[in-house]
Amino acid sequence: MRRFAFCIVIAVFLATTASAQVNNKLYPFNYLLPNDLRSAPRIYGSQYDCRIRVKEDGAENVYQAFVSGYFSDPSRNISSVACFKTLKMCEAYLNFMRGYLQLTRSASCQHGYYKGLFGSF
Repeated sequence: MRRFAFCIVIAVFLATTASAQVNNKLYPFNYLLPNDLRSAPRIYGSQYDCRIRVKEDGAENVYQAFVSGYFSDPSRNISSVACFKTLKMCEAYLNFMRGYLQLTRSASCQHGYYKGLFGSF
């Protein structure tokens, strides 16, 4: 009986550990969310900050995500710009934001860094 109980404890531990690892892979952006869950993700200073990504990989080697949408209670418009090494991660961020926002107005990825009208970060 002890051996059976020990096997159950080990199985639960392994299942919990495996699911935590899967969740981290499925939801790599969760740590960016603010505590109020109604504000833009905190991209500044993260590995997805365009200034950091462009400096490390070059402007022509990044994928830039643009997302805008809103929450209705309270009424709040949200926009986010982030940069990624791969198109797959960029698209994963767009899908993440589509699930986070109540309504997504626009969401797109582009290859290369767009400096804006005035050419600065």
